Amino acid sequence: MKTATFFIRTIIGLLLVFVSVAYFFNLMPDLANTGDFKAFQLGLISSVYLMPMVKTIELLCGISYLTGQYVALCNLIVLPVSTNILFINFFLNPNGIPLALFVFLGNIFLIYTHWKSYKSLFNRKSINQFD
Repeated sequence: MKTATFFIRTIIGLLLVFVSVAYFFNLMPDLANTGDFKAFQLGLISSVYLMPMVKTIELLCGISYLTGQYVALCNLIVLPVSTNILFINFFLNPNGIPLALFVFLGNIFLIYTHWKSYKSLFNRKSINQFD
């Protein structure tokens, strides 16, 4: 289990770092997009702040995965990002589904392997703490 966790964490970390660095330094050419996917991308670009924020989150979480520090926290931070990557590819860009599925399921696997870190979040005492 430790080997699988290390392998998945490292691969996802490398993917997140590569994609975010490629975004910030314009290392990858734009994909030939048409239709709804192109309209969606134009909307993301038009928002100005959203893509740099997402790519910064990806970069920080990717570095965290590679170093092994704060992995339990980054699992939760990157979950909405990996979920949106999966949905975007499922609905708008079916060619990217395999990689998106790997990132999403890998994120779920890492959450499962660190589940004991999250147990206190669901403890009845911690839920009623502010009552």
